[in-house]
Amino acid sequence: MVDGLYEEGPARQAALKIMAGCDALVAVGGDGTVICAAKLAAGLDIPLLGINAGKLGFTTGIEADELALLAQLAEGGWQEEHRTMLGVTLEGQSGSQRFLALNDAVVSAELAKIIEYKMAIGHNTGYVYRADGFLVATPTGSTAYSLSAGGPVVEPTLNCMIYTPICPHSLSDRSVVFAPDTLLTVEIPRNRSRVYLTVDGAIPVELKAGDRLTFGGTKSFARFIKLTNRYFYDILNKKLLETS
Repeated sequence: MVDGLYEEGPARQAALKIMAGCDALVAVGGDGTVICAAKLAAGLDIPLLGINAGKLGFTTGIEADELALLAQLAEGGWQEEHRTMLGVTLEGQSGSQRFLALNDAVVSAELAKIIEYKMAIGHNTGYVYRADGFLVATPTGSTAYSLSAGGPVVEPTLNCMIYTPICPHSLSDRSVVFAPDTLLTVEIPRNRSRVYLTVDGAIPVELKAGDRLTFGGTKSFARFIKLTNRYFYDILNKKLLETS
């Protein structure tokens, strides 16, 4: 891995110029490494193959003992899966920031603290909710934190978004699957504890009272290389059984 590849600077720009001339990218690591690499590849419109060197490897294409399949890359014997990505806009007193997620975006408080937030899906009025936090996931991210928080399993090639509350303080606050062109808008009121936004596990951004978050689909998508014909639900069951 090139030092500074995932941070703005000369090293990143030099690496992106090199990658722009590639036919495909290969990332070796766990899901975190593959997710970061996939977003870089998506910006360059290049397909990515992930080789699992971590624990679960939901986003990887092959396991470490399947390296013989790499010959298919040179032969062109592979297929692609396109994965929807999540766009997050943060508007506050300091201006506007834009984030891109392949897995999920999480809004949470300090440890063991409940937060309040006002959420509207589409053009509805919006209601105030109380929970430990919430997350918005892509289909790719449905098997990550969203699944642990009680969200549904969604096939990664579907085009949708998933809202999942974290330990909600209401029986009516449950996961919602919505279309990527439907915006989910959240307003952050004053809370007793600090509130943070974390996108794909990156460094958290502290949210302030009055900040406004918008979640929705983007025109960008990640291109994943497939070298096997394994079915998604077979992979899911195998990965979950391995960790049980």
